[in-house]
Amino acid sequence: MKHRLFALILIISLLLASCQAAPEEPDAPAEIRAVWISCFDWESAEGKSEAAYRALTDAMFSHLRTAGFNTAFVHLRAFSDAFYPSKLFPVSAYLAGERGGRLSFDPFALMLESAAANGIAVHGWINPFRIANDPDPSKLCDGEPAKDLLAAGDPDGRVAVLDNGIYYNPAAPENHALILAGVNEILQTYPVAGIHIDDYFYPSADPAIDRAQYAAYQAAGGELPLTQWRKQAVNTFVAALYDTVKAKDPALTLSISPAGNLENNRQTLCADVETWLSTPGYADWILPQLYFGFSHETLPFDALLAEWAALPRDESVRLLCGLGAYKLGKADPYAGGGKTEWIDDPGLLARQLEAVRANAAYSGFAFFSYQDLLRDEAQAGVSAFLTRL
Repeated sequence: MKHRLFALILIISLLLASCQAAPEEPDAPAEIRAVWISCFDWESAEGKSEAAYRALTDAMFSHLRTAGFNTAFVHLRAFSDAFYPSKLFPVSAYLAGERGGRLSFDPFALMLESAAANGIAVHGWINPFRIANDPDPSKLCDGEPAKDLLAAGDPDGRVAVLDNGIYYNPAAPENHALILAGVNEILQTYPVAGIHIDDYFYPSADPAIDRAQYAAYQAAGGELPLTQWRKQAVNTFVAALYDTVKAKDPALTLSISPAGNLENNRQTLCADVETWLSTPGYADWILPQLYFGFSHETLPFDALLAEWAALPRDESVRLLCGLGAYKLGKADPYAGGGKTEWIDDPGLLARQLEAVRANAAYSGFAFFSYQDLLRDEAQAGVSAFLTRL
């Protein structure tokens, strides 16, 4: 009996000791201080040696670290292209000088090494449905998926050629499979911290984009109006993308940066941001693009900041704010009476950062984009912003 009592006391003592020795709950995650490195920010690899290119990426990420950033969303697919050697998509013209050009080394691999050396987490950024801004299909590369589909007559309506460009039909499951294969290619090849998509979902409200798929849905008895059905199609894609990322590693992040205007998301883009925010299984981070000044007559920044913060949000989803640094030092022709605000007030972006930090719903921000850290006419606004990082 004494031995049993002793054993019991020993077990209790060990349990108490383990509880006392256990580390305290970690502090809240550090503020996400992100920058977008867009297709326009990439240095072209054309005519450059690997050593010269490494020097460029080292300088870029050293600059970001010194400035105070800790995260980068790096464009890997802007127009159904690739900023790395891909078996599925042509190499980007921004990287190789022409669409489908050749690379003698892997620029993105060098970028990742530079980022890691400077403590910057890199998330691969893709525009899933955008193929080209130019509506001329002849300018696409021979052998790339969209051109092959169009050359075959595109009987399933997978590609939409519109006045504002060429797009994959978001309702076609075959397109989802192609895009997810591209994401898997990235995840299997590179140690990225996550995958990031932005606001390119439906390119317009034109009913011709997905006419075949919607007609088949109605013929099978479907009753949802077109816009609701389109949202459902986009949700199916986003959920599959989330599952693809988590299947590689649950610790990886899926982030989405929708348009800041909620009505555009609801009515034209068919981006169901309310569901993505409130329901697990769609995204880890949501970063609305609040690219508006405080004096914008129809979409003032402070009102949008509060509107997004008020949306129901699951505790697993982090809300960040996309900041429009590209407007610093420029007129905003759509802002009404506030169109010169970004010129008149060099401290505007810094004040926006303060407003984000003062709102408990937000846990960070993203700066669009890297080139604006260097742009001459933005320097006063950038300096005021960086002093607060």
